[in-house]
Amino acid sequence: MPVLGILLLLTGSVAAAALLPAFARVVPLAKRKANNDAIGFVYAQVGVVYAVVLAMVVVGVWDARSRAHENTYTETNALLQIAWYSRTLPQPDRGRLGALAEQYTDTVIHKEWPLLGEQRDDAGAWRQFTEIRESINTRQPTTGADQARYQGALEAVAQLGDARRERVDEAATAGVPELLWVALLLGALVTVGFVYLFGMDSVRAHAGVVFSLAFTVGVMLLIVYEFNYPFSGPLKVAPTAFRLALERMRAIA
Repeated sequence: MPVLGILLLLTGSVAAAALLPAFARVVPLAKRKANNDAIGFVYAQVGVVYAVVLAMVVVGVWDARSRAHENTYTETNALLQIAWYSRTLPQPDRGRLGALAEQYTDTVIHKEWPLLGEQRDDAGAWRQFTEIRESINTRQPTTGADQARYQGALEAVAQLGDARRERVDEAATAGVPELLWVALLLGALVTVGFVYLFGMDSVRAHAGVVFSLAFTVGVMLLIVYEFNYPFSGPLKVAPTAFRLALERMRAIA
């Protein structure tokens, strides 16, 4: 996690605990103690609901990032299959298809990947993908061996297209909706604020409880924020799979 996020989280948690003595002077301990049972019952319901919602969001953004990461390898596996298929073709088709696969991979790494963080894609990469697809779809194999290899190439280019569209869609549509962010932040305030209403003999112990709860909830929200968009931020999905695939293609060539 970024250092700035951790510092802000610690600052907010300390501030929440530091406000407790002021609140204790406004609402005396005796009054708060008298309502501990009722407040505890309500707080149990509120805390469970918020914990479930927050956990679902955390799992959701983590799964989205994991799928985006795994999908990069699905896409590059298809590219490598196409590169290997190009080696079975006569010239000039062999050199042309192999060069297209390399050019597409290089474009994704150096041009399209930065755009994914802005929820955009690269038109040049789409053109190169279209050329790869047309180069394979227009072939007319004659022998049985050629037809078997051609069928594999058709499946690979279909997989490449599906994985590419999924990657672009994930970059464009990922992210927690604004309304859900509002609900998460309000829920955090209510969850932490409710703890102020309990009556504890030790102010220091009470402040420790407030700090611990605020820090825990803050860590969960920070995780959601950092994993909100899989292709941006310090924990973004990197084009590692494409770099490895490009190295392999050049080794094949």
